[in-house]
Order: sequence, then structure tokens, then C-alpha cells
Amino acid sequence: MESATSAIGATLDLQAMDSEQQYAFAASLHPGRSLSPGEVHFIINRETFKAQHQGHEGKHLAMFLILVCVLAMLPNTVTYWRRRHPSSYRFVSVGSICLIPPYFAVSNGYYRFASAWTVYAAANVYFLYLATRSPLYPQTPRRVYQWFAFINKASYAVFVLGVVLFALCFFNVAPGLTDSERFVEGSMLAVFYGLYFGLVSRDLVTLCTDKMAATLGYASNGYMPTRHLPRDVCCICGGELLGSKAEGGSEQGALVEPTHRLGCGHEFHACCIRGWCVVGKKDICPFCREKVDLETFKQNPWDKQELFYVTALEYMRFFISWQPLTLLFLTAIFWILGLS
Repeated sequence: MESATSAIGATLDLQAMDSEQQYAFAASLHPGRSLSPGEVHFIINRETFKAQHQGHEGKHLAMFLILVCVLAMLPNTVTYWRRRHPSSYRFVSVGSICLIPPYFAVSNGYYRFASAWTVYAAANVYFLYLATRSPLYPQTPRRVYQWFAFINKASYAVFVLGVVLFALCFFNVAPGLTDSERFVEGSMLAVFYGLYFGLVSRDLVTLCTDKMAATLGYASNGYMPTRHLPRDVCCICGGELLGSKAEGGSEQGALVEPTHRLGCGHEFHACCIRGWCVVGKKDICPFCREKVDLETFKQNPWDKQELFYVTALEYMRFFISWQPLTLLFLTAIFWILGLS
């Protein structure tokens, strides 16, 4: 009886019926029951959905299988793309991360985030301009690394603050305050801002490090240095390792700056190599491309937590970059195959 009535309902425009006709149709599916307006509304919406999707079981199965295949192939495809075509991968990755969230913010009226993004973008345009000049100003590499190191620290601090505030909300430490809508919203915004701007800064500093290293000539995208590297020069910024000279006594008046020697034997300014490996997410020596053990940068608990934060940023990349692009790709496949 119910299936026959549903078939009849499939031929009718249930939403166009008046309230009495809708009640009569819903009552025919459940004889002997007195239905409330809410139940009638639910039944009408359910039967309308059934009518619209009648005979689409095959399409739904095909769409599900395509979804599973795309999600299963996504990690290996992205890894292969990043290895074989790093330039196009970096362009798409950085472009999607920089543009997708502001687009949704503006389209949904989230002008607070759009304003913060505009200020952040304006500041970074200046440093990107400095990093792409040829020849480089002597102090440019140091200024670029200092800027992005500051942004990384600030983003991490905002993220930690957001996590602490969210924990206070979760345990409702101060009833009336921590359970208020504004407090919960503030904690979630702090977590998002800390992850998003930290992720963008790490991607932008990667572009800067590649360009500056290639301009200096000590390292290049083709993995072949074009200049000999003296022992007392940091190939990341091109500056002298004054700390090493002072230790040897050749320049007693020079400012001693901490240096860091990698396992391959190449030495750098501590802040430069930290900016290259930790902030710039590179696990290779900038000169000889030998693998770097990132554990050597865990000098204190803050460093260990910061590396955990770096892992969280990569998960953030999936949600704000690859997930929207994957959905767009799936939509295009469904449209080409006529699946809807």
C-alpha cells in the first residue's frame, strides 16, 4: 500500500498541494494515525525526495565509487605531483591557500577575516618584492627570515592561546563567561587564525628561500650550486659567519653570532638554518641537499611543541586547500558524466 501510494506521489507535485491535500496524502501513507503538522511536513519532504531520486540508485552507486577512488588516489597523486612538477604544485597549493578562504569570507560577509587577510597580504607583498630582487641587498635575506620567523612565532602563540581558551570552554571553568557564545567564537577564531596565517607564512617563506638561494648562487632549484662556498660564509643569507671567526681569534671585535653545523659539515647562522628547516619546512642542506635531522633543532620544550604545530599546519592544508579542490574536481567529473 505504502509503495503504491509513494508511486502515486512521485507523479504529483507534493509541494504545490495545499495543506489539506498534503494532510490527506500523508494520512494515506499512515492510515489510522492522527498526524501533527510537523509530521505531515516531514512526510511530504521525504516523499518529494524519493520522487526526485526515483530510479537513481545506479547513479548514486557510480558517484559513490568515483568518490572512493578519488579519495584513495589523492595522497599518492599529490605526492607524485609534488615530486615531478614542484613548480606547478607549489603554484596551485599556495594560490589555493591564499585565495580560497578570503573568497568564502567575502562571499559570506566575514569582513573581519577579510580585513586581517588584507593587512597580512600587504605586509608580505613588500617582503616578497625584496626577496625577488636581483642582485639582493646585503641585508635582505636576514630581514626576510626575521619577518617570517616573527610571523611563525606570532601565529603559533595565537594558536596556543586559542587551544587554551577552547579548553576553558570545554570544561566550562567560569560559568557565565567560558560558556558564552562570544567566548567560544573567540577561541575558535584564534585557533583558525593561528593555523591559517602560520600555514601561509610557511608557504611564502618557501618561495622566498628558493628564490634567494638561487640568486645568491650557492644553491638553486636545479640542485647544483653555481658558486664555491667559502667556509666562513652562510650560503642562506650570504653573510659571514662572524661567530666562527671570533672563536678563532681572527676578528676579536666582531659580534659573536650563534652558528649551527649540520651533519654534512656545512655551517650556517643559527637563525638562518632554523628559518630554512623549521619555518621554511625544508629537511635538506641548502648547499649539498643532504638530508637534515630535524631532531637537532629540538633544543627545548618550545621547539618540540613548535614541530608539533608544524604537523598541525599540514593537516590544515588539506581542509582549506585540497578538500575544496577535490570537491571541485569531483563536481567537474559528475558534470561531464551527467551525474547529479
